[in-house]
Amino acid sequence: MSAEACRGGLRVAAVEDDENPAWRSFYPEDLPADWRLAYHAHFWPELLSPARHWPRWARDDHRLEEVPEELRLYLEVPAGAGADCARLAYRLQTRLGGFLFPDPAATPLLQLERAQVFRRVDDPVVAGARSAQAWTNGLETVLVLEPETGLDPRQWRALLESLHAAATPDRDTLVFLRSGPRELEQAQTILRLSGLAWKRG
Repeated sequence: MSAEACRGGLRVAAVEDDENPAWRSFYPEDLPADWRLAYHAHFWPELLSPARHWPRWARDDHRLEEVPEELRLYLEVPAGAGADCARLAYRLQTRLGGFLFPDPAATPLLQLERAQVFRRVDDPVVAGARSAQAWTNGLETVLVLEPETGLDPRQWRALLESLHAAATPDRDTLVFLRSGPRELEQAQTILRLSGLAWKRG
């Protein structure tokens, strides 16, 4: 079996960014605000909420109830906020994908399961990316990537192939893109056509 055949696939997902006009226009104008997460999950079954949005989740139980069963939510944990994690994990249950701790020395509460705790590891070098960050829980890897602006389809393919080459063998990798919905759709299409997308459901 070739080394290429041993590699897992990639799946792209979004980073929550309500300030981005492209994401604001993604949702139908008449869609109630509390339906947005369900609408998002119809297109992408994972979502990363960055640390700046942490207060929304830590203080708003109604927002937690808005997370649909078909969405897996990943939360970037700001420094010093680990005490909220156990309550959020309990409230979200299977809707929680995991907590991303930017500080690799952070000590999460013991109530969390191993699979829920992602710690920073060495960042990969990815062609066509302004930045690329990696987290792992020891079982799977999550990447957060900001692509360069204005990539054409050929450059997108080079970026995704670079990501695939950097992925852990025999494991699928979830890649959160700091970009708009149009770029996500383009990346998703290229992954599917190139055979780099992960095959599991």
